[in-house]
Amino acid sequence: MKKRVPGSVILSILTLLISFNPLSAGSPKTEVLEKKIYEISSLRAKIIDKIDQAVEMRNHLEHQLADLQDEIRSEQLRTGIYSHQEAQQNLRIRYNLSLIQVLQAYVKRLNERIGYFQSGNEHLRFLAHQIKDDIAIIDTLKDMEIDYLSDRINRVLNEFIPETKKQIFNASDIRMLPIERVWDETTIEFQLN
Repeated sequence: MKKRVPGSVILSILTLLISFNPLSAGSPKTEVLEKKIYEISSLRAKIIDKIDQAVEMRNHLEHQLADLQDEIRSEQLRTGIYSHQEAQQNLRIRYNLSLIQVLQAYVKRLNERIGYFQSGNEHLRFLAHQIKDDIAIIDTLKDMEIDYLSDRINRVLNEFIPETKKQIFNASDIRMLPIERVWDETTIEFQLN
């Protein structure tokens, strides 16, 4: 299993890199932009932690899904059940189908959250590069351009900072596939394997 590097380690490395920035001229414009780089770096570390957590959760759920599907297939072979109506009469199959229904919904939501956080991380990375470019040419920038960039950064920070403090997702608004579809997908996979 691949070891996960905590976001705090990444943050420390980014902070060190920022503090040794040779482009820093000490001007107020530069200081504002360097503060934004620090805020972005800090948020990116938290987002990376959320992504890692979500991926670990998804992997665990996918293993559980595979185990449940294997149990259904074994029970099908043992009992000769191949229709949805027959499957609903078997407690073990019916229970496993219900669990699969929930786990699939969770995996779908985790995939959505992973995509959301990856998109945010990429956006923040882009903004950090833009700041570094702007610091390199700080003498030619106008205050309005810095304010515009700062406003864009603040909007992204304001969107993602609260998200990093929440649970990865809320199970109360999960939409599950109908149990018949779960059965069809499970038995189709069985027939193909």
